[in-house]
Amino acid sequence: MNWRIGLILAAIAVALLLLFWRPFSPSDVRNDALDPSELQPDFVAEGLFTRIFNPEGALQHRIESSRMAHYSVIGLTELTQPVYITTITDDQGVNQVWQLRADKGSYYNDERLVLENNVRITNEDGDAFVQALETEYLLIHLPTQEITTDHPVLIYGPQLEIRGRGLRANLEAQQLELTEHVQTTYYPQRATQ
Repeated sequence: MNWRIGLILAAIAVALLLLFWRPFSPSDVRNDALDPSELQPDFVAEGLFTRIFNPEGALQHRIESSRMAHYSVIGLTELTQPVYITTITDDQGVNQVWQLRADKGSYYNDERLVLENNVRITNEDGDAFVQALETEYLLIHLPTQEITTDHPVLIYGPQLEIRGRGLRANLEAQQLELTEHVQTTYYPQRATQ
């Protein structure tokens, strides 16, 4: 019976030791997460203007922003009032210029550009079937020119207006797909007299 009492007393002693010592308490665990209030940009630029050329020397992309803050620790560049302009050459050698604007944007090191708030894509070709697109959020994978969103979308041109929710598009391939179609209004051309 003495060994049972000794075993119980040893178990109680270990429990009390763990209770007061707390080797697994959160204060002893090192927290490697960054506190956003302590995160400071590596540098800030005002009036940013960047041009990217293709291997043949032709202008391929242009990014403008009224303010930019770069955080190398997390691989992020925040943009204020960004404008992204891309020039795409089709199979016939014709250049199409697309302009993407928003109130704010985020550029990530893996070449993703996120545009938020009052996002507007404009086809600078005045004769295009689709002239503009509006939404509140857009993700652009820059190397492939693929665009996605799951927010409401308004697409319009001289003869149509399309409302939907969600979008997958490829500017280079000239393909556009609505995830969910809501309404299309078509305006036929008036006969000229």
